[in-house]
Amino acid sequence: MFCPNCSANVPEGYTMCPQCGRRINAPQAPSSTGIPGAPLPGARTDGKAIASMVLGILSLLLCLNILTGIPAIILGHISRSNIRKSMGRLKGDGIALTGLILGYLNILFIPFILIIAAIAIHSLIRARTSANEASAVSMVRTLISAEAQYQTVYANTGYAPDIATLGPGPGGTCGSEADSTAEHACLITGLICTGDQWCTKTGYRFVIQADEQRPHQQYVISALPMVPDRTGRRGFCSTVDGVIRFEAIANRNTPYTAEECAALTPIE
Repeated sequence: MFCPNCSANVPEGYTMCPQCGRRINAPQAPSSTGIPGAPLPGARTDGKAIASMVLGILSLLLCLNILTGIPAIILGHISRSNIRKSMGRLKGDGIALTGLILGYLNILFIPFILIIAAIAIHSLIRARTSANEASAVSMVRTLISAEAQYQTVYANTGYAPDIATLGPGPGGTCGSEADSTAEHACLITGLICTGDQWCTKTGYRFVIQADEQRPHQQYVISALPMVPDRTGRRGFCSTVDGVIRFEAIANRNTPYTAEECAALTPIE
């Protein structure tokens, strides 16, 4: 039985509450509904129960698992405990239980969300690297074609010694044939080049190195990922034979030599 004054648990046979000292003349009367623990008429809904359910719903709708799910669980447990000790003066046990369930569901979903996010990020990185590799192969083909055109037009020079020679001049214009010279043939665009002769596009670095002969008889095109395993997983190269070859690389910063390129696997 419970003390009607302080709700403390009073052992059977006691006539005085051991906590507040109030005299107890008779056992607690049953609830007006006849159901033990049922709320009394006029019982108020516990505010913590309402807060628990609201936070549980927010965690479900807004995916705020930690920010709202954990408070929903804590408030739900506190509310159900208070309701049980209130001797019917508080109600809302079902509401608190709803908040508890929603809170636990969202907390349990966190590992699944993290797994799905990890899979999605991994798939996105793989898709981006695959797209970068396809773009790099396309650019190598463009450079091969440009070298062939350059060698035909400027036979006295032979093959172009670097990418800058195949591109536009310092002004970046290639509007007419007058803009094309042996120093800047205006045969390619779209690459961003620096003073060290490396040029970049879509996560890859490109460079052309020619032999020391005059006119140039050989060249090697190298295409390397700017960030290995993130912007690309393979390195590509080609020589005067026009065959594009590749290798799976962990990290490489230097261009391929003609001998290294010839030893790699051709792209089918």
